[in-house]
Amino acid sequence: MIRFERVAKRYPPGVDALRALDLEIDRGELVFLTGHSGAGKSTLLKLILLLERPTAGRIWVGGENINQLPDHRIPYYRRHIGAVFQDHRLLTDRTVFDNVALPLWVAGVSPNEVGKRVRAALDLVGLLEREKANPAVLSSGQQQRVGIARAMVNKPSILIADEPTGNLDPALSYDMMSLFERLNAMGTTMLIATHEQSLIDQMGGRKVELARGKIMQPVTEGDFSYV
Repeated sequence: MIRFERVAKRYPPGVDALRALDLEIDRGELVFLTGHSGAGKSTLLKLILLLERPTAGRIWVGGENINQLPDHRIPYYRRHIGAVFQDHRLLTDRTVFDNVALPLWVAGVSPNEVGKRVRAALDLVGLLEREKANPAVLSSGQQQRVGIARAMVNKPSILIADEPTGNLDPALSYDMMSLFERLNAMGTTMLIATHEQSLIDQMGGRKVELARGKIMQPVTEGDFSYV
């Protein structure tokens, strides 16, 4: 589903965010991306979303080499990927319904189908009764759920999340991760960047730890190396 082959990303003035990184994520897999601040987690997600281009190496998503994807095809490519961010990025001059519907309107989905999909997504995250509310009146946890509904409304095959529980208390963080687990059980490939080690320990899925732009792999018990 997703494959990184010797991928590097260098930012000016010569800062290496990723260094010759190899990673493969299978269809339907749940992967937690961990590591200290600056380890390369956000950069890796931005490369999948084509918010950034790699300096070297190749990235395959769904069998397609996205390095070669021209700029005019990027919006269509992104329709198949849902993204959840720590800061929600909701429009406070629109209702909850409108925020979730936005990707469908951009894609030209019919009004009747928009209504069905938006309400199904809001029902999934437990916010169907708040569809007419302004996001500004919702709690931080509810706003994050609106963001998840928006990410899922286009039925993406891949969902990525960058520190989605960073502003939530432990109880809400666990609820959020449980929701991601449910979405993964429905067949969505999930890649979640998080520093919440205690939550990862409670969940299923694979942990990929980054350090200095490379993946850490255990060599022997208590010992790690960079690959």
